[in-house]
Parts: sequence; C-alpha cells; structure tokens
Amino acid sequence: MSTNNIYEQCPVYKTASFTLRLVRLEDAQSLLACYSDKKAVSKINADSCTSNFYYTTIEEMEECIKFWLKEYNERRYVRFAIIPKTFDYAVGTVEIFGGEFGVLRIDIAVNYDKEEYIEEFVRLAVLQWIRDFQIGSLKIKVSNTPERIPLLKKYGFVPSVAFRPQLGYYERPVVKIFDANKGIAYCGLACCVCSENKNCEGCQKDNCQDRGNCKNYNCCKLKNLEGCWECSDFPCDCPMLAQLRVKTFSKYVAENGLDRLVHALKNNEESGVIYHYSGQLTGDYDLFQSEAEIVQFINRGL
Repeated sequence: MSTNNIYEQCPVYKTASFTLRLVRLEDAQSLLACYSDKKAVSKINADSCTSNFYYTTIEEMEECIKFWLKEYNERRYVRFAIIPKTFDYAVGTVEIFGGEFGVLRIDIAVNYDKEEYIEEFVRLAVLQWIRDFQIGSLKIKVSNTPERIPLLKKYGFVPSVAFRPQLGYYERPVVKIFDANKGIAYCGLACCVCSENKNCEGCQKDNCQDRGNCKNYNCCKLKNLEGCWECSDFPCDCPMLAQLRVKTFSKYVAENGLDRLVHALKNNEESGVIYHYSGQLTGDYDLFQSEAEIVQFINRGL
C-alpha cells in the first residue's frame, strides 16, 4: 500500500479491540466526551497545533473534525476514529503521517487509556503504518505520558536527541545495516541484518567470536552442512533452536532457500523493520507468538 492510495481511499485498520477508520463529522458527539475531559486532554500531544484540543461544545468539536478532514484531503495526515468493537461510537482518535519522519498521536478517553489498548496502537504503527505511510523515523511524545516509556522501549523506541528534544519525544531510529555478504548463520540467526555485523564478518565466514562454544556451528562443520536446515535431525534440542525466531528462520531457509530469506530481510529493513533494537538482541521479528506469524512478516519483503 502506498501513501497515495491511503489519501485516495482511506483504509480501515483493525486491532484486537478496535476498528480504526477515517474520522467523520458524525463522530463529533461521541468524541466530545474525550476532548471535553481535562484529564484525557492532559495526555494529548498538541505540539504545533492551533488549539490545545480542549473543547466544551459540539460546534467546537465539529470545527476540529472539519479541519482534520481538510488536512486529510490535502494529504498531510490521517486522523483515525477509534471505534471499540463492542460499541459503535468513537472513544478517541489516532493521528499518523509519513515521510522522512512521522508522528504518532494517540488521543483516547480515560476509560480506555490502558496499557493493553495503547499497545495495540503502537503495535499497529510499528508493524503496519511505518510501511504503509513510508515513514523514515516514527516519533511519539512522552513528556506528558511517561508511563508509556517501557511499552515504547519494547517496540524499539529510544529517546530522540534531535527532534524537539525539549518536548520529550521518543523515536524508532532508521536502521540501515544490511550486508548480504554476511548472510545467515548456521543456526538461522540473520548475520546480514544483525546489529553486531559492523564488528563481525558473520558466522559463515568463521568470524564469530563465540564459534568455539557454539553447538550449531561445530555440528554443521563436523557434518559439512551449510546450516541446521540441511540436517536430518532438524530441529534438534540445541538451545539456539529453542528460540522461535531462530528456528523459524532456519526452517524458512529449508523450505524457501537462503536467497529468498536474505532478499526479504533486505526489503523489510528498507521498509522500517528492525531486526535488533538498540542495545537489545531482539527486534520486530520477536513480536510474534507463532512460526506462521513470523513467516507472514518475512514474506512482506518479497
């Protein structure tokens, strides 16, 4: 999906608990309950806006929605109405736009301001909107919502040094480290997009500093295998293959070949997928609970 398509016909997105669709004028009455609540408004990101989003009349709310729709028609951003699946009225809005950087704004009624719900929006932004809106670095303000920082770190956000630093923004950094020459490790780790690949030539080039103690490396060398995916005992009880991502990558190579996986990883990185978050050895591919979900995410890059 391209941003042009989004602004020609706004898509509808669904999370576990909500439907998100372009805001409508008829949402004014239900949205007023959120935007007339000072506690809810205190958590709203109103940076660079002409108002603080505190409205007490239906007329003010309607004018705000008209402005949002005007901005959408001018292809500046999308304001999605947040519709709970258990009801048919809006309880808040989410704003997103793309380009070199994008800002995610989450305005939601107090009763729905829960970590489990906020995570649904952050997850949607990370796994879909960054690609759909062609966002370079996604930003989100946290100075008035510091309780959300641990959740954002879970999804690879770090403090923003350059973007409105005085306003307390976190961001998903742009990561460009792909190196096809470093390929895939014997176990299935993706050396080509590993955060350590600037200092390591990769497992397949006998350069990994831990290779002496690596069961996968030594077993494959002994059996003259290109990787665990060629072994008749795959998957074995080796600790590395107990990790869902590693086992899935290795199985993917067995079923689709090395080149297909490396190609998909390259394209996914270009679309904002992060293999390793800053200071961590986990990333976007670790956000899933099943092999099928990881495979589907890999295949976005084909």
